[in-house]
Amino acid sequence: MPQSRKTLLFIDDDADIVRTADMLLSKAGYRFLAASAPAQAYALLTMQSVDLILLDLNFSSAQTSGEEGLACLQELRRHAPDAPVLVVTGHSGLTVAVRALRAGAANFIMKPWSNDKLIAAIDEAIEQGRQNTARTGADPVDAVTPDAGFIVGDSDAMNRIKALIDRYAPLNVPVLLSGPSGVGKSHIARALHARSGRSKLKIIDASAFGSLEADGLTDATLILESIDGLEAGAQQNLLSLLPEFEQRNVRVVATTTHARGELDLPRSLVYALSTLEISVPPLSERASDIGVLAEHFANLCAYRHDLGRRDLTPEAIAHLKAANWRDNLHALRQVMERAVISVDGAMLGPDDLRLPDMADEDAPRAALNLEMTEKFVVESALKRHNFNVSKAAAELGITRQTLYRRMSRHGL
Repeated sequence: MPQSRKTLLFIDDDADIVRTADMLLSKAGYRFLAASAPAQAYALLTMQSVDLILLDLNFSSAQTSGEEGLACLQELRRHAPDAPVLVVTGHSGLTVAVRALRAGAANFIMKPWSNDKLIAAIDEAIEQGRQNTARTGADPVDAVTPDAGFIVGDSDAMNRIKALIDRYAPLNVPVLLSGPSGVGKSHIARALHARSGRSKLKIIDASAFGSLEADGLTDATLILESIDGLEAGAQQNLLSLLPEFEQRNVRVVATTTHARGELDLPRSLVYALSTLEISVPPLSERASDIGVLAEHFANLCAYRHDLGRRDLTPEAIAHLKAANWRDNLHALRQVMERAVISVDGAMLGPDDLRLPDMADEDAPRAALNLEMTEKFVVESALKRHNFNVSKAAAELGITRQTLYRRMSRHGL
């Protein structure tokens, strides 16, 4: 039995497996948490830290490839590189388990497991995580929000940003993060820090840089928010400090709502701060992320306020995708929090959402949203029935021939 009460998170969609693990591991002295899908796990991990994650590799019906679990493992590695992940798998087999080890899992256990071997593997992985933490010597300057590393979304734009984070994070040169208000620039800056291996994080508004005590800052990420607000007297000071920051392993990440060429800063400083750049697009340019973001915000709100889990109907997600999100993630998060708190039912439908006004949305944009909405509804029905066209058509209330035409139209 563990000497101190450790917290475990089991990510698995099989309720019977989770129940069995809960009884075993709670009796063994662990604190047990569960999530039935990666999205729920990401939201739960924003609320608290855990000592070890147990990860299944398949979550959708009839899936045995393990790709879903491997994608989740990649996100967990991005979020907390030193957090141990123990893969628990059955259908995917030994080959996929070995791939998981290469991708950063601490170990794997095959289903059905031996209770003694499972507990031994957990203890070993937790000790490995403890040694990793001791080696990095994490000691943040300021409190860091627990969800700092999760970048939610799988659109092409966000996948490119994730790849840039992976490439840029270990480096020691400044990064300029640009994009409209509310797109998540500060969140992405924290993700860069989480992947960097640096032990400290300092976040300040650029207008307060003049009062920063920079002498004691070492092995840290310094996030300067709204860099265009940097006072004239501090501009030359920051420029002169950048070489010294590099020697002390202090990485500067600056955020702005302006394009690089529009920054009202000395040209030499702009060049120095934008050695590497990440441009974050508005939500209107990555509408395919809206569904997963909405579910993430719903899960996050439910966990924070100790409410029951809320799921969104396909129709609700379609309505969200058709809305005009002028304030980007800020507005979407507010809509989801209001719905979760206001509605008692487990399912959130279109009538439960009070969406932003779309009255002045132009016709081409509205037409595009309708196309995306139809594609989403059709694709969701097909996925729910493992692409059985007859069953999907019956659910949608259309003929198989009509569904085939819609599938062809949307490239499905």
